[in-house]
Amino acid sequence: MTYLRSVLFESGSASCQLVTLETAEPGWSPPYRVQGPRLLLPLSQRFECRLGADAFVCDPAAALWLSPDGPYQLKHPMAGQRSMVVTLAEDLAPAGRVYLPLGGQLLLRRCLQAHAMQAIDALEVQEHLAGLVQSVRPADRPAPPKIHRAVERARDHISAAPERSDTLDEIAKAVHCSAFHLARRFRMHTGTSLHGLRNQLRMTLALDRLREGERSISALAADLGFASHAHFTVAFRRAFGMAPSQMRTNLEARRLH
Repeated sequence: MTYLRSVLFESGSASCQLVTLETAEPGWSPPYRVQGPRLLLPLSQRFECRLGADAFVCDPAAALWLSPDGPYQLKHPMAGQRSMVVTLAEDLAPAGRVYLPLGGQLLLRRCLQAHAMQAIDALEVQEHLAGLVQSVRPADRPAPPKIHRAVERARDHISAAPERSDTLDEIAKAVHCSAFHLARRFRMHTGTSLHGLRNQLRMTLALDRLREGERSISALAADLGFASHAHFTVAFRRAFGMAPSQMRTNLEARRLH
């Protein structure tokens, strides 16, 4: 697989790179093994990962721990998929997928952007990075249930196009599962609801568009599948505690300093 890599931050304990896939890889890659422990944070689109006998979907609502202890394989259906890769000096967690808090992802992006513009002290970046790493350590959380095929199919269905406003019945039909069984299993295996995952993916896309200077909140709301400007604003304020226009102003202010 061919990637474009850009170093965002380096220190003795951790380093961060922005990694962009140049060409689509629809089949499974050869087995890879990292030289040191890594935390991979998908920023756009989705891909599949295979660890041992388990294969699962990784999307911007997930974080992927990789360990030198075992090989892994990836499958990228789309070129241009972007991820942030954090390389750590010590092995803090076993390999596997964990839930990534939306607030932590926002904080990390703000800090890295500010650090690139020399608007924040490196110590502050390191402390925020340490907090994010601690928040996604599997050792600090109960062991997740085994991979459930219908749940993975549902996750892949939603992350492929989070702007779709599919109902529970439509998602269940797409993944060949009973609606009520899927709803119960999805929450049991992911810790969130189907709606919660879709909303988090939409909020992640919204952050990227606002960071890039999106001027029309109404157009953004429509592109993300919200019924109206007001519907999007309520969801965004619930997630981040501020309106989309205020978030855009905050992100622009960081670029200017």
